[in-house]
Amino acid sequence: MRRLGTLATVLGVALLALAALAGRADAQVTICSNSGFATTSGTTACDGTASPITATATVRGTAKLTLEQVFGSAASGLTVAFGNVDAQCLSTPGAGITCAVDGSGNFATWYGDIQFSVRLTGVGSTTAKLTGVRPAAGSIPAGQLMDGTSGSNPATAYPVSPSTAADLQTGIAGGNTTVTRAFGLKVTNTDAAGAWSGNAAYSLVIE
Repeated sequence: MRRLGTLATVLGVALLALAALAGRADAQVTICSNSGFATTSGTTACDGTASPITATATVRGTAKLTLEQVFGSAASGLTVAFGNVDAQCLSTPGAGITCAVDGSGNFATWYGDIQFSVRLTGVGSTTAKLTGVRPAAGSIPAGQLMDGTSGSNPATAYPVSPSTAADLQTGIAGGNTTVTRAFGLKVTNTDAAGAWSGNAAYSLVIE
């Protein structure tokens, strides 16, 4: 009985040793090894200068355009909601929206600021520009989706594709940049009542 117990113990130890070897990682590379070295302070016990680790990478330029704020609030999506608009500023503008009646009394412009975050790397001294254009589809009348300088009444209509996109801001350098534009709708006395919807497409273009 004692011999059987001893044999079982030996086999158990052997199996544990095999399990330990099986669990060892194969992707191990020795950088350096040594034995019989001095223990004096400053002694190099393992010199790895002959086996340096080589780092390789491919550096890419990156560009990212993000809508951050709409009318003073954090952007929750790509829809810019003006609410109820008219040609005489009779409605109460929503938060962050201004309504300005034209001197002729024939139209009003409803507008507010939208803020973009631009991230540009790997361009050196090269700069980029932010452009904007309207796709042909949409129910907003041509010439009535407006762009302008931040905080001002926007007076420039987005060009409609396939027309060339308008340059909204130029000279955007590498790094992180904040771009703010006025975004608006021009409503005339002759516009029929109804729901409006239309898009503005933005791009970063290397100058």
